[in-house]
Amino acid sequence: MYREGDTPFTSVFILKLVGRLEEARLHQALARVQSKHPLLRCTVEEMAGGPRFVLQEQPSPISLRTIERHGDDDWQTEVRREWVTPFSTQRGPLVRFVWLRSSEVSDLIMFAHHCICDGHTGINLLRELLSVYDQPEQDLGTYDELGSVEDIVPAALLQDRHFERQVRRKVVLFRMLSFLKKFGRSKPAGPHITPEQMYFHRWHLDHSETQGLTSRCSAEGVTVLAAVSMAFMQAFRDVCGVLALNKTYTMVNARRFLPQLRTDAMFGLVPGIPLLMKDVPPPLDMAVDTFWARARAIKADMTVRIDRLGSGLYSTLLTLERMHDKYPSMVADTESAPAVRHVTLSNMGRIDLPQQYRNFRLESVYSPLVMVSPTPANTVVLSSFAGQMELAIISDEGSLPYEKARRIEQRAMQILHAAMTVPARNGSKPSSEVSAIQVEAA
Repeated sequence: MYREGDTPFTSVFILKLVGRLEEARLHQALARVQSKHPLLRCTVEEMAGGPRFVLQEQPSPISLRTIERHGDDDWQTEVRREWVTPFSTQRGPLVRFVWLRSSEVSDLIMFAHHCICDGHTGINLLRELLSVYDQPEQDLGTYDELGSVEDIVPAALLQDRHFERQVRRKVVLFRMLSFLKKFGRSKPAGPHITPEQMYFHRWHLDHSETQGLTSRCSAEGVTVLAAVSMAFMQAFRDVCGVLALNKTYTMVNARRFLPQLRTDAMFGLVPGIPLLMKDVPPPLDMAVDTFWARARAIKADMTVRIDRLGSGLYSTLLTLERMHDKYPSMVADTESAPAVRHVTLSNMGRIDLPQQYRNFRLESVYSPLVMVSPTPANTVVLSSFAGQMELAIISDEGSLPYEKARRIEQRAMQILHAAMTVPARNGSKPSSEVSAIQVEAA
């Protein structure tokens, strides 16, 4: 995720606050959060074994750029400006803020380098910032760990001979694959994507729609992520064609498998697993009577893959730790990656932040975004706050023209709406007039 240090790889979190904020108090709150987390007091330096975090005794403060707020869409302009701007990694810190302020309404935007900030980290930083702004007397606590492997992997496991042999086998395999890649058939590199070509398209479901989808998923025995994944896999195929979608991935919260990692510690690793695409219908052939059966199959396969990922996560972390000498070639492989035909779904779930504070109200939490440049990538993010679900598609004009992203939104929502509103048939086969989820010809 760090790559060579100059390529934007940015996580973006946006809040809308109602109430008057004070600039000096906001700076003080940022300083309190920074003093708690070691990674916010670090720079990145190039060393013999690759880039390393270096803790600073007198770190640069977290940047807060303040501008006047004129309307509800101003934040989108600022996001598009900031998310393509690289971090000054040698000066630090790897987080910065923009505050759009008016007399009674503010938008607060946090930009964080993904190498130190997963979705859980981002929400936790905002939780601490709002809390300590609202209650300056609160003690946030401190910790000293920078997140080394020894802080995460149990000591008994590090001394286990069987585990050590497992890690060594993985290291040998990874190195062999890296060596063979040099002599394999090279695929054409993907088109060069400039950060300016990246875009995000977002929309939301109201309270009624969100409740309807959640309730129907519960009744059908599937997760919301499984249902949304099924709808978007079909929507991408319907709009772009079968050949435009090779694989679909979903991101996994690795923290659930790392009990020694503090819940409030900063962490950037977010592994992904492929989703089951077997039996996805041909374009324009989705039917209500098979939608939920396929969603249940996705959920069952996802559970197996996540458990398998978790069982091998410790050995994977140790393997990567021993591959630092291959870091330059890994970065080069990333930069020259061939054009992709994948979709990644990132489910933030319900964002657990209080709505009411003593000095202000948290009105909205917009769906977090991630800037992945320059590799072409199609990402769908879903989250919910205050009973409303929001979704966003992040891509670029070369990989997925914006107009197609809008059509994918419309088709995915059409599939979900039909699937959650048509009554269950108790296993009986509905008529073709009712079961087909109709769509206008593309």
